[in-house]
Amino acid sequence: MADTYFGAILVNVTSMELSIVNLKTGQQVEHVTSTVAIGENIYNHEDIELQTVADAAEALRGFLQVIKDYGVTRYQVWGSQALSSAPNADFIADQLYVRTGLRLRWISLGRESFVLNEAIALKFPAYKKLVKHHTAIIGLNSGSTTFSFFHHARLLASHNMKLGPTRIKEVLQNLRATAPNPIAVLDDYINSKVDDFYRFVPDELQQVNNQVILIGATPLNNYFIPRGKTSCSLTLQQFHDFTDEALNASDQYLMERLQLNEDTVGLVLPEVLLLQKLFATVHADQIHLVSLNVLDGLTTETAIDAGYLKKDFNDQIIDAAHALAARYRVEPQHMALVEKFTLHLFDQLKALHHLSARDRLLLHVAAIVHDIGGFIDTHEHYLHSDYILKQSELLGLTNQEMQIIAAVSRYHSSRTPGGELARFRQLSADERLRIAKLAAILRVADALDDAHQQTIARISVSVQPTQVVITAFSDDDLSLVRWAFNYKADFFTDVFGLQPVFKQRRLHK
Repeated sequence: MADTYFGAILVNVTSMELSIVNLKTGQQVEHVTSTVAIGENIYNHEDIELQTVADAAEALRGFLQVIKDYGVTRYQVWGSQALSSAPNADFIADQLYVRTGLRLRWISLGRESFVLNEAIALKFPAYKKLVKHHTAIIGLNSGSTTFSFFHHARLLASHNMKLGPTRIKEVLQNLRATAPNPIAVLDDYINSKVDDFYRFVPDELQQVNNQVILIGATPLNNYFIPRGKTSCSLTLQQFHDFTDEALNASDQYLMERLQLNEDTVGLVLPEVLLLQKLFATVHADQIHLVSLNVLDGLTTETAIDAGYLKKDFNDQIIDAAHALAARYRVEPQHMALVEKFTLHLFDQLKALHHLSARDRLLLHVAAIVHDIGGFIDTHEHYLHSDYILKQSELLGLTNQEMQIIAAVSRYHSSRTPGGELARFRQLSADERLRIAKLAAILRVADALDDAHQQTIARISVSVQPTQVVITAFSDDDLSLVRWAFNYKADFFTDVFGLQPVFKQRRLHK
């Protein structure tokens, strides 16, 4: 089969899926689902059991046979973020590799949310119209819920809540054994978790009404979306009518009406109660069901990376970085200037650093968020930035990329990586070198506004045989900037072998 075909496998907590798509046309030619629930007990902090690993390996071998039958030579296996949280997840991934030859690539929750956004933008016709107004994309995963808020076609905020239908189902099972009124207690539990999470959403978004694009709501999709279609819209009243019917129906009726099996019918009640609270919280005006999932997002991104789709959604990553910086009250004028100087330096120094477009994106994010540690304490704020970023998820970035951004932010100020790069032994030598190069550039850019006074209007860069001349255009006294520049530039010399030289040119002579 032609090289345009690609096989994508997603190993999730409650199921495994294979999708074979034509990357050039976007057409799905095969879709196979296995009900092997490899991680159904992970939310109770239990290990993945060995028997389920054997079942998963058998299912994966079956997927491989389907891929072979179609003549597909390009394929990839991903493991969901929820599955990666199992205590023995890395052991299980290795066991699956030994048994099948397939290597799991873990996908972060931020990446899951991002690829879903890509798929919705390209495959849901109403997307462009909806995101011009206040719109919330809500994605349901087994153990979490993702939110992306849009207005004027720009991402305003992106958040992930560690609460999803499967996690709620396990709570309900415990409540049925311990509480006299488990449904009422579960409803209170969901309300408290959502309210506690939602207070971190920006204040200006908490009171606005939203159009809601809902992803991953299988019971609602099966009930409302017409056969042969991939989306439909419904009113809140239609949802409430569905809720009343589902809450009073038997499992047998729900399995027949919603096309569910014995393993998935138990998710209906948790999902309905969760959505009931979410729609009230985001002030939903109307609900748009879209039958897409993470696997659709992963194949869409693969098509973009392969050049079949000429789209770039990195602006959502930058918007998410700005939202994170705003949450930690980063001073916007300094941030904007460092952002501007950092990108200018990166572009003018390509012959020195030989870094990629993805590296430029990571540096761009670091330039935005490097000062977030000041929210805790301005003293040694770079150490706090490092900690916060390591514990954060950002839309579109992998966990490893967040570690790189955290390290670059750690070294933007007084400390230098130097011998401390040994702290990052989990990263390869190439990645440690990337950190050093990115940090060296950010340090110089940050030094150009060390006093946070925005005294430099613009800069020019000239690469010479033994030095890099950076000319600052300003009419102000730049004594402090010159001192900070000379101090922070030493590490640049260590990394690139050229001495940065600071010069000033007056704007008005």
